[in-house]
Amino acid sequence: MDLTLTTTWMIELEGDSPVARFAAEELRRTLQRIGAPALPVVTCATGPRIALRHGCGGDGFLRIPDQDGLLLRGDGLRGLLYAVYDLLETLGCRWVAPGPDGERLPRHERVTLPAVGLADRPALAGRGIVIGHDHFLTEAESWIAWAARSRLNTIFIHTIGRGPAVGACRLSSWRSRRRDLLPSIVERGMDLELGGHHLSDLVPRQFFRNSPELFRFDGTRHTPDRNFCPSHPKTQAILKANGVAFFTAYPEAHVYHLWPDDLLGGGWCACPLCAGLSAADQALLAANTLAEALAELRPDARVSYLAYHDTESTPQVLAPHPQVELIFAPRPRSYAHGIGEPSSPINAMYAMRLAENIALFGKGRDQVSEGRRPKNEEAARGESITNTLEISLSRASGIRSPDLGSPSVFEYYLDGILFKSSVPPLPEVIAADMAQYRDAGVRSVHTLLTGDRPWLFAPLNAYLFARLAWSPAQRTEDLLSSYAVARAPRDPEALIRAYRALEAAWRSALDRTPAEAAQRRDLSNSGDVVATPPLDVLDYMAAPRPHSERRLEQMRASEDEFSYGRIAWDVVMNTAFADRPSLTAERAEWELSAALLHFLTLRQQFYVLADRDATRPALRDALAAAQVALDALITWAKANVPPHARAGHLLLRGIFQLHLDHLADCRLIPPWQRAILRTQRIADACALLADPRLAWELLRERR
Repeated sequence: MDLTLTTTWMIELEGDSPVARFAAEELRRTLQRIGAPALPVVTCATGPRIALRHGCGGDGFLRIPDQDGLLLRGDGLRGLLYAVYDLLETLGCRWVAPGPDGERLPRHERVTLPAVGLADRPALAGRGIVIGHDHFLTEAESWIAWAARSRLNTIFIHTIGRGPAVGACRLSSWRSRRRDLLPSIVERGMDLELGGHHLSDLVPRQFFRNSPELFRFDGTRHTPDRNFCPSHPKTQAILKANGVAFFTAYPEAHVYHLWPDDLLGGGWCACPLCAGLSAADQALLAANTLAEALAELRPDARVSYLAYHDTESTPQVLAPHPQVELIFAPRPRSYAHGIGEPSSPINAMYAMRLAENIALFGKGRDQVSEGRRPKNEEAARGESITNTLEISLSRASGIRSPDLGSPSVFEYYLDGILFKSSVPPLPEVIAADMAQYRDAGVRSVHTLLTGDRPWLFAPLNAYLFARLAWSPAQRTEDLLSSYAVARAPRDPEALIRAYRALEAAWRSALDRTPAEAAQRRDLSNSGDVVATPPLDVLDYMAAPRPHSERRLEQMRASEDEFSYGRIAWDVVMNTAFADRPSLTAERAEWELSAALLHFLTLRQQFYVLADRDATRPALRDALAAAQVALDALITWAKANVPPHARAGHLLLRGIFQLHLDHLADCRLIPPWQRAILRTQRIADACALLADPRLAWELLRERR
């Protein structure tokens, strides 16, 4: 049969599901845009047709040429939508990034459907994007559309109720936007997850005045800071009641993330009831308490237990409630290697902890389902909950959520805060990770999209993650080629060379050692931020001398990569035409990465020279060089960060200044100038905080 589309062809759609109708309309509209005639959508075709069919659930799909035309069949509604997008990609359509600049559609004189059949199914059942800042919630429509076209099936809105919204969206921002965004999520059949570090919000700290026993005991006294006492029966009753209020207020979610405070450690209770419970057990006790309340309302929904920082190791006493889902977040890992790389002592440890958590949750769930309650969980009993929820838009779509209790991973491939406002290209790492997670029994992987500013152009990792989460077996060279052909069709090889050069340069900064990882320090622990500036991932300066010197050698050796990359970018730009503005934005992001790595190298050099007791003139020269590199980052920000985000971006950049100030304070300036330095930094911070938008962001309470 001739599969060339003519005016006699039709799109045949059985059923009236919103997702199926959306799939048919996407197919009709996009085929017309690339040169096909306008095809009607009918319930029973009277001529050649593209038939759209679906089963009960699943993301897999079939494409089958037959005697009547072409059959697209999804395992479920989402599978049907993915079959449509796969067909359009076979015809040359590409969506490598959100928005019009990420779209590349061919123009055909005639559109001929493929004569070869296909069957495809994802390696990971859950594949999600985590919208983790109001910057990106503002752009959520384009991210949702791109995610569905890239076969991601989950939108996770990462929120915070009060306090600085540095790496999360305001919960009030989601409330103001959900009416607009939920229809886009529903018509694409996507699951919605919601929440973040909300646990302490559910036991309000104003209760401390009259009931201090509800809050954590630090070994000396009860204190309202950090996490509460999860074992106290009254705390559990409050937690259940407020958990029900949260579930009722946000019925659109399939998974609720109500996590403890975001701390490296030390935020848990040491009262007699909690004395035998590790940090992980206390966190799980709180999650179990919430799950008991949720079970009365939503047997189809879940509460997540976050294995993160001091809860990475498995709980030793408690087992999870059947509606508690593991989500494992390996933020301090090394992004120079895959998570399962045995030569990386950091990553090997995380792979082991992930496996232990998966094993424990499966075993503990079996125990609970058989009626054996874990030790100490009796304290989590409370009054039964009789409230009911209205059916949410997302549940009405007819999409089945992944099985209850499925293990998930929370990854950071798009985290502009972790990577200092610039994301390294990670093709090989993401490919290795997806294969490892699949083999370990992980069902879902989500990647956090956050940062201190909006992107000029979406990071390459978004495209790579979506493709590799579907199929880790794909060759990264093929993926880079597909991306580059869409972005720079006149010389795609040059764009690939530019990204490979940047990938190599970043590798020298990402390959962490345990000694370097141990240097992390929270801002909250710094009484004098000049004397003890905060340290995070990529801040290696305070590591023992052999490690810091080795790091400097590696980073210096990689700086030639910037020259190779810039030559490649010049080739790309010399052949650009209408796409020049979009490519200019993408190059600006690339150049920021190069400038950032250059600063990190010079900062490392400054600290290494101090560790070697270099002369004061040598230290002054090293400080001056690092300061010039930092000033270049500030100059980039003034040119490329929009005004509404600039103050917050520069406030985080100020941490780099504190790193330089710290050594100047210790080694270069006389005592009488130290007070002046601190006064100047306070004045700098006040100048930034004078921006009313930043002050509102940092200081406003939950509405």
